[in-house]
Amino acid sequence: MKLNLKEYFKISAIYTIIGAFPSLLQILVQPIIEGKDKLGPIDFSHLAISEAIASFAFIFTLFSMGNAIARFYYDFQDKPRGYKYLVASIFNSILFRGVLLLIIAFTFHEKIGNFFTQPELQDFTSYGYASIIIGLNRAIVTTATALYRNEKKIKLFVFINLLLTVLRTGLQIAAVFLYEMSFLGYIYGTVIGSSFTSIVILIIAYRKTGFKHNFKLMKEVNKFAFPLFQYGLLVWGLTFADRYFLEQMPEQLGIYNAAVNFAIGIQIILQGLQGAVQPELFSFMKAGIKEYSKEIKTISNLFMVQSQVVIILSIIPIIIFFLIFYETDLKLASELIAIIFIKQIFITQYNIFSAPIYYLKKTKIFLYINIVILIINLILNFLLIPIFKIYGAIIASITSSFLQTMIMYYYQEKHAPIKWNTKKLLIFPLTITIVTIILQLFQVQFSLNPLIAAIIINIIFISGLLILYKKEINNLWYKYIKKI
Repeated sequence: MKLNLKEYFKISAIYTIIGAFPSLLQILVQPIIEGKDKLGPIDFSHLAISEAIASFAFIFTLFSMGNAIARFYYDFQDKPRGYKYLVASIFNSILFRGVLLLIIAFTFHEKIGNFFTQPELQDFTSYGYASIIIGLNRAIVTTATALYRNEKKIKLFVFINLLLTVLRTGLQIAAVFLYEMSFLGYIYGTVIGSSFTSIVILIIAYRKTGFKHNFKLMKEVNKFAFPLFQYGLLVWGLTFADRYFLEQMPEQLGIYNAAVNFAIGIQIILQGLQGAVQPELFSFMKAGIKEYSKEIKTISNLFMVQSQVVIILSIIPIIIFFLIFYETDLKLASELIAIIFIKQIFITQYNIFSAPIYYLKKTKIFLYINIVILIINLILNFLLIPIFKIYGAIIASITSSFLQTMIMYYYQEKHAPIKWNTKKLLIFPLTITIVTIILQLFQVQFSLNPLIAAIIINIIFISGLLILYKKEINNLWYKYIKKI
């Protein structure tokens, strides 16, 4: 086996651009529905809570089937009958959990609404069921695209993502204007567009596999997935706990969520990169972690540097985007972009260090690590948000992500030791994070223009990158660029 860099860059570019396109487009078109006579910070706070519900539904209905189908595909890659049972059974299980969750929501809708202080959110029936269906659709799309990536069915992957982009984004905008500029229109447009895409996916899947179900197989799949599902619930808590604590401050929540939405967009881009990385990593791990540790480290280093380039170089354009196109107090989200984006570096590190654990199926550790991290996160949110408001949520988030990454690094080294390049994977990313935090403190204390801070971060990052990856850059220059 040999790592084909040219093929890797080609596939990672396709998965990154196409995979992220649906979510990025719906974020970029938000200025169309935002404004003084349109949706404002309070409306976006409602969307933040509905997104929290949709994400919970996504985690619950998915039950980590995206990871499961990516891993078990390699067990049934050369077994057509087993493959059909695997795919059909997984989609059956997702649909069953979606119906179950809707029944639970219908039964307890009043109690769920009472968790919130805003009247619009207390009426759970107006947005809650739709949010759950959005989460269900997201689970179907995630599972399908994970399968397509591992099957290397690039055309089908592209088709599904473009279909979702056109339908969901177009209907979101249309529904907002048709529904009297209400956040409900955005939700209803989302549910219609994503539902159509999910139906197309299910038709494609069941036409190939038939309506089958294998309880014995799913028992094995669920055994693998259950710790990851628990981990997913904990991650959901880590991700959305701050929204709940900020719900009583609707304008603050709206501003914070506007910045976080763009960070989620960056995270989706990184998931596209990870989608290209994972099949390659798993292939080498299947051949032998020890024997192919060099290739595993090379891919991981590439993933790390690609992720940092996406994160850091996106900061300035997004700040400018907010300053130019937003009319309401949502402009203030521009001041938070750098510090919120930088957290994504920890997520990339975590994904790298957890990959060998996924492959070895030692998934129980995810539960234990993230219970500890969730408790820390909740305590920090509870203590800091009343004092520091948005910045309390940011401190809690960054602290939790840092601890989560370091614990996973320690565990991975213990059970699947790989001699990582710590300068590239740990020290340099951590240095950039510390620099960003210091500049954010200056920005708050001395009212520093967020663009100035972002420019300084970019200069330091690019300089460090050129020094750290000097050898790799020279090799690429002589091997590929000079030929062109």
